[in-house]
Amino acid sequence: MNRQDIQAGLDAVLSQGAMDPRDVGLATEISYGYLRLKGRIEYVLSRFLKDPGKLPPKMRLAMGVAAYEILFLDKVPAYASVDWAVEFSKTKPGARLAGLFNAVLRRVAELGEAAHDPDFFRKDASLPEFLSRWYSCPQWLVDMWWREYGEKAAIQYLEAQLRPPALGFNLFGHPHADELYSEIAGWPELIDIEGMSFALPASVRFEEEPEPPMHRQSFAARQAIEVLNPESWREPVWDACAGRGGKTRILLEKGLNVFASDPHQGRLNALKRDLPGVRTFVANAAMASAPHTPGSVLLDLPCSGLGVLSRRPDTKWKRKPSDLADLTLLQSEILRNTVDQVAPGGSVAVITCTLNPEENNLLVERFANERPRIAIHTQWTTPPDSPLNEFFYAALLKVS
Repeated sequence: MNRQDIQAGLDAVLSQGAMDPRDVGLATEISYGYLRLKGRIEYVLSRFLKDPGKLPPKMRLAMGVAAYEILFLDKVPAYASVDWAVEFSKTKPGARLAGLFNAVLRRVAELGEAAHDPDFFRKDASLPEFLSRWYSCPQWLVDMWWREYGEKAAIQYLEAQLRPPALGFNLFGHPHADELYSEIAGWPELIDIEGMSFALPASVRFEEEPEPPMHRQSFAARQAIEVLNPESWREPVWDACAGRGGKTRILLEKGLNVFASDPHQGRLNALKRDLPGVRTFVANAAMASAPHTPGSVLLDLPCSGLGVLSRRPDTKWKRKPSDLADLTLLQSEILRNTVDQVAPGGSVAVITCTLNPEENNLLVERFANERPRIAIHTQWTTPPDSPLNEFFYAALLKVS
């Protein structure tokens, strides 16, 4: 099974040759749109297929993508989607799938508005089954959100993961930052501003992208940093799970002295290209020793990613409940290793992009209860009704 992220897979394919930007945009829209609505589409197809699981995986995917185009893309005529899918089905020699593809996809096209009516998905379904079908989300995840957050918040989370995330970017370090800031701050579509970061609706498109490009960054991630009041953190700050440096950039914007580490050299290379003044070293935060005593540590912990399904819709189809326990073990190891290196009076900032209490508040509370040196100063989660369609957890621990 291919575990490659959708964005990495798309980047690899779309960078192979010069493509019309419109084709790039359409390919991206189809890929992400299909993954967001895959569960709903598969239920529609199941109404016309006796056993969808018997289709070869590539053929099942092709039929699903064609059905997505028919049901959700007005810009692609239904007959065009049927035609390419039927032709693709002929690439499986001896399978004789062309007739099946043609018949099923034409039935899908005939559904019209019925395919967008929740009642269509309620047939012979319990409430949890209906929610899983309609919101295109694995049953275990629907059940967990309902159980842990209650009906209202669970529905808000389910609705958010079907929509694209807000467009976020940070102008810090851009050579034309002041000019761009003045222009964008006056746009009527603007959702929010924080420092040099902006949030705009996902539908906003620039007539002409600035050169060099702006640094894209989740605005919800920016909010998670802000609520922990980084201006109060003791220096230097060790960004111990830095990745490509998105949160490092925010700390630098605030004038903090930061050094960064990550287990992947490729990510640190990207960080150094964008933020050349930052000291970096390759290290696994669960075992590494900082080169000098940090006044504070920022931990953007590896997590299940269940809060950013709008941005990474493939995650919900790849994650399993058993993954969550493994992640909490790793998170605990990182916390234990890094907190012992913080100078007395310092802080440990914990951030995740998941909606799983075991990786968020329960993890932090359990850790603090076991450590007399640790006190929880702040805990916060993105509100369920956030227009950003992404959800982060943030906590600030004080070290005595």
